[in-house]
Order: sequence, then C-alpha cells, then structure tokens
Amino acid sequence: MKKINKDFAERALKRLLIGSQLDGLQFGAGPGAVRACFAHYSEQDPDTLWLNIEVRKIAVISDQNRLMSISTEKLKELNEEDSFQLLLKHRRERVDDVWLGEDSPHLYLSFESGKVLYINGQDEDYECWQVGDQFGYGDGDWLIVAVPENEIAAWSPEEFK
Repeated sequence: MKKINKDFAERALKRLLIGSQLDGLQFGAGPGAVRACFAHYSEQDPDTLWLNIEVRKIAVISDQNRLMSISTEKLKELNEEDSFQLLLKHRRERVDDVWLGEDSPHLYLSFESGKVLYINGQDEDYECWQVGDQFGYGDGDWLIVAVPENEIAAWSPEEFK
C-alpha cells in the first residue's frame, strides 16, 4: 500500500467516522455482504455513513496484545449470521479513532468502550470493504475502498484534498 494513499485515506476515514456511532445493519448488495450504518447525531456533514464488508474476516478485539498481531492471524471468514451478531453486540458504540494497517488496508475502528473492530483489508480478488456517504455505491462525495492487490483508493470532495 502506497504511503501517500494510506495517509489520505486515513485522514478521510477519521473525518468521516470519528464521533459517529454504529447505528444499523443491513444485508449487503452482494451475496453474503454485510452493511453497517454509522450516524452522527450532531451537525456533522455527512451525517450518515455506511461500511460495506464483502470479505467477512472481522473480529472485535479488547486485548491490546492481540490487537498488535490480529492482521497476521489466520481469521476464517464469518458467515452472514455470525457477522451480524458480532456487529449487533456493538450497536450504538461511538467511534473514537480509525486507522489502517501498516502494510495492508486492514480497517481498525476503535470504540469508546476500548474495543476495536478489525476488518481484513487484504484479498487478491475482492474489495474487502468500502466506506461511503451514500446508501448505494456511488453519487456520494466520499468513498474509501480496500481494493485488490493490497491497496487503498479514496475519493472525496475537492475542498478536502
């Protein structure tokens, strides 16, 4: 992952997600995809965001030692029901930090409770996750994507750049 792309994507993710809370879940657009909605209950714009998880290698971590090694673990992909249950346990939790993995676009969402939601960002064939401000897959101002080949792509309003 190129450092310049990582830095820009992290800055955009922080701008979008910090202060929001996990507010809803939905079946994703593709087979087995999971979509989580995050909302800002403030004057922040955009106020509603979505996180689409296509490769469901996800975990919630509360142990700092495990957090440091999670991206090297062999996580199995959760089925749809287990993915929903994992996320549902953390509904209404507020995001207080966001970052990407050092070498891969693994997504880490830290909640005020101290727990961290980890979403795998490395797959040779699929986009693992996307974060955006539109309900669908476009027409929004913001889109950050963990793309195949261990890279990150981001689109934002011109004034953010």
